[in-house]
Amino acid sequence: MFKRAASSGFRFAFKNSTTSKFQRFKQVPKLLTITGVASMGIAFFGKTEEKKPENLEQGTGNSEKPKNFDLIVQNADELYDNYLIDNCYNILKKFESSKCSELLWRLARVVCEKGKLAKDPNERKELILEAYQIIKKALENEPKEGCFGAHKWYAILLDYVGEIEGNKSRIEKSFLVREHLEKALSYFENDPTTWHILGVWHFSFANMGYATRMVAKAIFATPPSSTYQDALHYFLKAEQISPGFYSTNTYYIGEVYEQLGQKQDAIEAFKKSFKMPVVTSDDAAIHKKAYEKLKKYGVKDSEVV
Repeated sequence: MFKRAASSGFRFAFKNSTTSKFQRFKQVPKLLTITGVASMGIAFFGKTEEKKPENLEQGTGNSEKPKNFDLIVQNADELYDNYLIDNCYNILKKFESSKCSELLWRLARVVCEKGKLAKDPNERKELILEAYQIIKKALENEPKEGCFGAHKWYAILLDYVGEIEGNKSRIEKSFLVREHLEKALSYFENDPTTWHILGVWHFSFANMGYATRMVAKAIFATPPSSTYQDALHYFLKAEQISPGFYSTNTYYIGEVYEQLGQKQDAIEAFKKSFKMPVVTSDDAAIHKKAYEKLKKYGVKDSEVV
């Protein structure tokens, strides 16, 4: 769905090299990319990703919880928030046979991140498909009061699988992606990254190229569509919940302003996203894209230091 333009798919294809003295991050692997219009960009790592109310955090009503569930969740979330992906995986992988939705969606999340970081395309694909099987199990075992994270990460991984299968499959899955994101928000409305992903969904269909639009029309009687104003609503809502939480969200705000012809607002958003800390592969990619946008508008290096 959702992170993050050409003629197919939902993710920006980022370049991996630049000669700018401002590229102060370490080299990182390419994100999963496709050629395409705007991108669902579900690369979705955000440090403040899930700040859930207590009843969802504890997974009440799920009889499959291990006795030390609270400690497991606390440790796994702290490791993930600090981008210690392998450490987080080592904690959660022992629960892959569990029926606890709260642990399974976290496992799917970290396996997805491992896939994004994998250098080998085949390994990347295998890990994404593995994460998809795990998140399906999380939904199958969803407790009666619902599971926010299971719906959110099902939407994310459904889009990744669509990307693997091809543009037609991705478009076919698009309504279901949006449905599960909205379901996640119905359980917990204050998660900024879910709002961000929905923003990317709306931006992608507002920014859809002619070839992709023709494919969508061939699949649906009424194909997905949206507007840049709709996309902006979701991005700004995410920012309202957690200001500065994700450089990709800030960058997309700039993209929307650019499409709306609000040049100065776009430049300010690109400046802000460029200056944000580079921690993850998503941050690194956005750092490059923001710099490219600023160069396009003639902004001097001295103005963004």
